[in-house]
Amino acid sequence: MRTCLIAKSSIDFLKSLSKNNDRDWFQKNKDSYLESRENVVSFTEALLAEMKKHDNIETLSGKDALFRIYNDIRFSKDRSPYKTYWAGGFKRATKKLRGGYYFQIQPGASFAAGGFFSPEPSDLLRIRQDIDMNYADWRKLLSGKLIKNLFGDLRG
Repeated sequence: MRTCLIAKSSIDFLKSLSKNNDRDWFQKNKDSYLESRENVVSFTEALLAEMKKHDNIETLSGKDALFRIYNDIRFSKDRSPYKTYWAGGFKRATKKLRGGYYFQIQPGASFAAGGFFSPEPSDLLRIRQDIDMNYADWRKLLSGKLIKNLFGDLRG
């Protein structure tokens, strides 16, 4: 198993960025950003390698999975130029294995998610039918001690 941890300095960079979310500060701290980003890319590479052991993932590399740190402020009320978290996603391969995984690393608010974003009508119907036909199994799984301890209560 390839392991790679997110360095404390990568989290500290995000904390500093959240207090100084402007272009001047970012430019002065560009080297720290690049070092932190490289650490997160390495983490994402290791995570992708582990994910590929259990699922058919189409995403080619950790670098490809990682989202940009720059905010698109064109249509946003929040004019902060930078995201204050690292985020990325893995896409499942083939038309049969749609859906994917998302992760966000943020001081005090990190999480991982999986599923469909804006599923096609046929996918949504299959998901709803499976939940309906196997309601007791889903309820038992989601209320199990292991799931609750790892992920908390189901939301959304």
